[in-house]
Amino acid sequence: MSSTGSQIDQTLDEWGSRLFNVSTETLPRPRRSTRSPLGSAKPVKTGRGLNTPQARATYVRQKLQAMVRRAPQVVVKLVRAPKGMKGISNNLTYISRDGQLEIEDQDGQVILGKDAVADLKAEWRDGGMPIAADSTMRDAFHLVLSMPTRTDPLAVQRAARDFATREFSGFQYAMVLHTFETDPDPHPSPHPHVHLTVKAAGLDGSRLNPRKADLQRWREGFAEALREHGIEATTTSRIHRTAHERWKVQHLHDRTTNAKVLDRQQRHTHLPRKQREVMHHYQQVLKTLAQSDQGEDRQLAVDLVRYFKTPVRTPETERERGKDRER
Repeated sequence: MSSTGSQIDQTLDEWGSRLFNVSTETLPRPRRSTRSPLGSAKPVKTGRGLNTPQARATYVRQKLQAMVRRAPQVVVKLVRAPKGMKGISNNLTYISRDGQLEIEDQDGQVILGKDAVADLKAEWRDGGMPIAADSTMRDAFHLVLSMPTRTDPLAVQRAARDFATREFSGFQYAMVLHTFETDPDPHPSPHPHVHLTVKAAGLDGSRLNPRKADLQRWREGFAEALREHGIEATTTSRIHRTAHERWKVQHLHDRTTNAKVLDRQQRHTHLPRKQREVMHHYQQVLKTLAQSDQGEDRQLAVDLVRYFKTPVRTPETERERGKDRER
């Protein structure tokens, strides 16, 4: 690699890694070759070989390319944390629609029907670290992994299965696929999604305690699993999707014709500090790509400019985008 190319990678790593919070804590866990028995699971080390500026720069380019292609955004939400066995029991009843939908556990076993769900609840209550009926602790975590309408539901299910296997090895969990066609709810969500409930205490006594970096790693991990099953997906946060120029439209009167005309002007508003920071990082990335001697980098800079000139989603559209993804 030329010295110019090396410098471009270093600069792209500097600003791009800040932009996307690239670190071993936020990157998905590596694939396990086989599913380990629940009782013999070993901790999985984080990190995916992004220990050089060149590797991190390549990762940043891939994220940017997915943005300009407008790849579908994954949704991974930490919905609620059931407390005590009563809360977990209600949760398992809810996600399985009272036994009408299949639950898949960490061993790949399928649980269907009220009686089978009741047996699963007993396993959670007594297996590993026992759970009291009433508790003030978060004894489980409930995630929703969702994709836009028209995404292949079976691919979403397979990706969720792979994601859970990598991320929650050594923990009991239950996952259920909800689709518009199969969900018995009177108002099913049009978005194919998986409910994933994970017992907080692992068999080795460790406990889940999700932080912001964990949630980002989960998004990245689910997106990677989707891509492995042929579904394009990316994980750009909302603040990145709204880092566009803001405009205002004024209705004015033309003195000569007395007709209303539109005056489109750039809106000069105070942006939150975080959004200004994100926009500054994008400016540095664009500048770096434009100075590259690689045609692909310069084209990516052009594509990014076009991307940011596209009108932003309105707040109503953003709310509609995530609507019904948690049912």
